[in-house]
Amino acid sequence: MKSFIIAWSEFVVEKRMLIFLGTFLSALITIYPIYKTFEYHSLQAEQASQQTEDTFENETTTEDNIDKRWLYFDNSNEMWFLPDDPALIQFDLLKERFGDNEYLLVGLETRPQDKNLFNRETLEVIHKITEFLEEHEFSTKVSSLSKYQYIHSEEDTLAIDDLIEDIEALDDNPETYQTMADIMLKEDMVHGFLITEDLRHTIISARVLQIKNNSDHLVKIVQETRTFLEENFADQGFKFRLMGNPLITEQFLTYTQKDSSTTLPLMLVLIFLFLIGSFRTLPGITFPYVVIFGSLFTVVGALGYLGFAVNALNISIITLMVAVGIGDSIHILMDFYQLRAKGRSSKDAAKEAIQALWIPCFNTSLTTSIGFLAISASNLKPLREYGYIAAIGVTIAFLISVTTLPALLSFVKGSTRTPRRLAESGFIAKITKNLTPFTHQYRKPLSIAGFLLMGASLLVAMQLKVDANFVNYFKEGSDMRNDILYFDKNFGGGLNLELMIDSGRPDGVKDLKFLQRTLEFQNYLESLEETGKANSILNYIRKMNQSMHNDDPTQYVIPKDLGEQTKGLVAQYLLLYENSGPEEDLTDLKTSDFRYMRISIRVTNMSTANLKKFIERVFQHQQQHFPDLKVEATGNLVLFNNMDIYIQQGLVTSFSLAIGLIIICFFVLLRSVKYGLLSLIPSIFPILVAGGVMHLMGVTLDFGSMIVAAITFGIAVDDTIHMMSRYIKGRREGYERKEAMHLAITESGRAIVFTSIILYCGFTVLILSSFVPNIYFGLFGGIIILVAVVADLIILPAVLFWLEDFSKQSV
Repeated sequence: MKSFIIAWSEFVVEKRMLIFLGTFLSALITIYPIYKTFEYHSLQAEQASQQTEDTFENETTTEDNIDKRWLYFDNSNEMWFLPDDPALIQFDLLKERFGDNEYLLVGLETRPQDKNLFNRETLEVIHKITEFLEEHEFSTKVSSLSKYQYIHSEEDTLAIDDLIEDIEALDDNPETYQTMADIMLKEDMVHGFLITEDLRHTIISARVLQIKNNSDHLVKIVQETRTFLEENFADQGFKFRLMGNPLITEQFLTYTQKDSSTTLPLMLVLIFLFLIGSFRTLPGITFPYVVIFGSLFTVVGALGYLGFAVNALNISIITLMVAVGIGDSIHILMDFYQLRAKGRSSKDAAKEAIQALWIPCFNTSLTTSIGFLAISASNLKPLREYGYIAAIGVTIAFLISVTTLPALLSFVKGSTRTPRRLAESGFIAKITKNLTPFTHQYRKPLSIAGFLLMGASLLVAMQLKVDANFVNYFKEGSDMRNDILYFDKNFGGGLNLELMIDSGRPDGVKDLKFLQRTLEFQNYLESLEETGKANSILNYIRKMNQSMHNDDPTQYVIPKDLGEQTKGLVAQYLLLYENSGPEEDLTDLKTSDFRYMRISIRVTNMSTANLKKFIERVFQHQQQHFPDLKVEATGNLVLFNNMDIYIQQGLVTSFSLAIGLIIICFFVLLRSVKYGLLSLIPSIFPILVAGGVMHLMGVTLDFGSMIVAAITFGIAVDDTIHMMSRYIKGRREGYERKEAMHLAITESGRAIVFTSIILYCGFTVLILSSFVPNIYFGLFGGIIILVAVVADLIILPAVLFWLEDFSKQSV
């Protein structure tokens, strides 16, 4: 192995122009997907500018041209699941049976000066919003007061009339609006779903086109709706609230883009300034960015080649590449400058730095890659993809660090004053020189304190709860949170639990006994504290029955099954309804063969743990009291619930697998069971402390915290490997334990402190983010990095020295 590494270093330095050529060609291959993506979007923009209103069929964002994109953003709920996942299959079945099931809700609140919604100004606003959404390219159906048709009795038969016959003919006659209000006060079927009982709040609901593996259209309709509202009604005193899965998707993209354009550049600038203040040389300042950007562009290119979507989860790959790139490059730079301080030429210093660090850097990259690959054991598709992409990025960062970086360093000229300052008189050098005597003198209390803190952190961290609720990703007081509270308060929630009920045969939905049983189940659902109003074909059939009984409120029921007397009654009602020319065709409430029907029940926002209990409680009740009904649950809420389950499973599976594999790597790479077990202390210690702090702060586990743990666990393991590799090397060269530890701390320890300070400053900048996962990324990432430094440079040496006391006593 030694001869291989020597040959490697000789080739990299002596054939450096060949290395640069290879780097350049690799860069061209890497940026090709980025180039194709820009080309695609340029073509889309050109086509969009040439489109006219009659070219909807040729709209560019369709399932057919999704594959033409190399890099694209997708934060749809479906993208979290593998193709054969039962929850996703059910979700797709919902669309197949009942059509598109994405809804954008626009809530409108009555102005303080208005008695209720029924006045000319308010109704004109509702009409304009309705028209805008109806004409939008991605809207397939719109429901609102301005389109509402009420079913009623007329000349002993069923009739359907428009609530507002002609919006442009509205005048200021109070009787006109009182008539509308009186009609809506009697429309129980839409109370709490379209309009509140006090007539002060209403919803304009747009059913949005559903395109698989794509969320661009969801983002577009939300952003254009928001712009329309701001441009047309900002000064009229109306309050608008948005809700629905399209909004959630758009907010994820908006917040991640905002943070990517602000805090992430700020993080890179702070790292740049720190490098200037520390190295004060052009190579020391710029060369780490060669590793960072080289690995980052490779990762982006890999996303394109592998066909993986960019999402709110893997956008954190930027932070990972910064951490990995800084870690590898700083270790090599510090060794290079230390060798330059000893009088080596740039070429010789570059060669010797690679010879000394090739194995430690390889080991750290191997263990980090294994840790990320362990995440791919998750049942959640983005986590799997993240594990693959992260492993690729770590591997590329290693290759750039041991090829392109030393090739560049071999060109460095100038005096050795800066290298000598870094190696001998710098602030970090002074700290590390005094650490060995300190840890040796206080080895026992430091070791005991470390183990006590680790145990206490474990006990507290074990109480952490998982909550994948998307609401947690937004700050208290944000528009998103306020809108959720609004819909919860006035409409019993902004998202639906979708229930598909199988009657067992074609036309079974027309059977009165089946409808009676289903209505009992729907009534149970509406009685729950967590739910709002349900929407289903049952409401329409009840309203038809009421209309056929002279609008008698007591007849808002499903007719009793009286055998031959009522046979075909529902079919007659539906025929009368259809012949009345309704706007609502009921296709999203039942299948064309009338075998399946759908109940959409509004559910208030809650933690995923409570959502899981709620769904379980519903189905336990259904099994006990309605075993004759074949009910299948689906919709976005069910997908959220399954995400929570998969996170819990993934935490156990992924991290158990990662820790197990890394333990094996420690044993193999360090060639010692004892040192392998000792290396676990500084590797796991920071994660446990951060977990304890998370619980004390009331923070729950979610996708973001899993990624934070994975990245920072990798950093902690890397630091430990560098420390233990130097220590073991010193011991094998004949140094006593204290001397070997001093060698490890003053050589590898300096680079560890240096990289930790840089990463801490970089990570904590993320606290200024708008997106809560990024805030926690910065906060807990910073905590883990600081604790990892303490664990590697204080706790680990103290434990090693304390164990020496035990070994002496045993002798």
